[in-house]
Amino acid sequence: MGSKQRSKGIKKNHSKSNKTKVLCSNSDKKPMKTKLRRNKYDPSNIEKALQAIKDTGLSIRRAAAAYGVPVATLARKKNVGPEKAKNKTGPDTVLSPNEEDNIVQWVLYRASMGAPVTKTELLDCVQRYVQTMEIKTPFTDNRPSRHWYEGFRKRHPELSIRKPQHLSTSRAAVNREELQEWFKDSGKYLESKNLLNIPASRIFNCDESSILLCPDAESVLAEKGSRAVYKIVDGGKESLTVLFTYRADGTRAPPMLMYSYKKSIPKKIVENTPTGWGLGVSDSGWMTTETFYEYITNVFYPWLLEEKTEFPVILYMDNHSSHLNLPLVTFCREKQIELVMLPPNSTHIMQPLDISFFHPFKETWKKCVPKWKNEHGVGQIKKEDFPQVLKFTLDSMKNEKSVVVSGFKGAGLYPFDSNAVDYDILQKNKKSKKTVDRLDNNSADRNEENQQFLLSFEKNLPKDMLSEFKEAAKCGSWSGDLEKKALFDYWFKISNYSTGI
Repeated sequence: MGSKQRSKGIKKNHSKSNKTKVLCSNSDKKPMKTKLRRNKYDPSNIEKALQAIKDTGLSIRRAAAAYGVPVATLARKKNVGPEKAKNKTGPDTVLSPNEEDNIVQWVLYRASMGAPVTKTELLDCVQRYVQTMEIKTPFTDNRPSRHWYEGFRKRHPELSIRKPQHLSTSRAAVNREELQEWFKDSGKYLESKNLLNIPASRIFNCDESSILLCPDAESVLAEKGSRAVYKIVDGGKESLTVLFTYRADGTRAPPMLMYSYKKSIPKKIVENTPTGWGLGVSDSGWMTTETFYEYITNVFYPWLLEEKTEFPVILYMDNHSSHLNLPLVTFCREKQIELVMLPPNSTHIMQPLDISFFHPFKETWKKCVPKWKNEHGVGQIKKEDFPQVLKFTLDSMKNEKSVVVSGFKGAGLYPFDSNAVDYDILQKNKKSKKTVDRLDNNSADRNEENQQFLLSFEKNLPKDMLSEFKEAAKCGSWSGDLEKKALFDYWFKISNYSTGI
């Protein structure tokens, strides 16, 4: 009896020892969790299995085995009904399929225009969209997380991550072959939309320009041999940005005036602005993504309706990616406004208003400002006076329509003809482009010297001026005070040199 008990005790102790050895062989480490593996199956087989159960009366277990699907999944799908059975498992997406499709189309549209969307831009876009539409989201500060981004990519396999090829200013300079290729591709696209041979009343161009409140004075008469001739002026070089939009037949759509205010525009400015014109506000006084969207939706489109314009229409515009946000592209697609981006670095020969309108307009502006001041008995043009003076100037341009028509013709946009473009202008800049190309081949030592020179130069600039320069560099052109333009151009050139561009 004792020996049996001892024998059993020994066996019992061995059993405990073995069990302890298996579970706690490494007392310092926690037991590893086994990852649950899910059986892979074709989702369409779920529907086939459900149909087989319905038609033949197969049991759930036999149907699951026949079609290679999990029993539990098949049972759950059968219990929820045929409509919900088609839905994928997991939580609902924050945005609807239609909203996500609009985002995909925006991404593809931007990529086709040479302004591809980054991950940051995509998340910013969705954040602004859900805030504007007041959509409740689980996101922190309404900004999508990494998990949403990864899910979005999986839901839309037509999108892929690509490394863009960066083109420097000199290498991106347009040439004759590229412009002709643009005309070829754009012509095919417009033809596919039945927009290639539409009338001038359905073709538009918009462009913005900076206008000085106190323009440069005209030449005056003075005593011969005078060392200097002075004229008392308003004392400032303040300027305002205006977005002009014209039809190919020379008809002017309401412009949009930009003001630099933190909040709302003063009442006096609103009262002096002609009916139908747009007013925009931004910190810098320049056109922004939001103000451009407001112009298209609240000024341009209502005007098209008032004019009883036939849709769709074409709106040619420069290649500023900041203008192509999701709300704008979505709105224009819905309202049949076909946005066509002009080739990058080609505004001097492809932008109708740049070609023919801005120069004569600003010459007229120089003459009309003193005339308006004399008629109204004022010595200084204020911001509140600007809308009235602008209208006075535009009304004084007797050849306004013919000038705009010639611009569309010279750009080859109406009639649509690549042979109308003055390609000789490209040859005039050839020498300067070659100079920049040689700088691309400089050694690392020379680039370092350029960077040191740039840093030294920027130390002598006021901080606010340097900030303005950097902001303008994003667009590649200066639209602020004319007296700063030469300094900006010089800074922009040496900044490009210092980065090897």
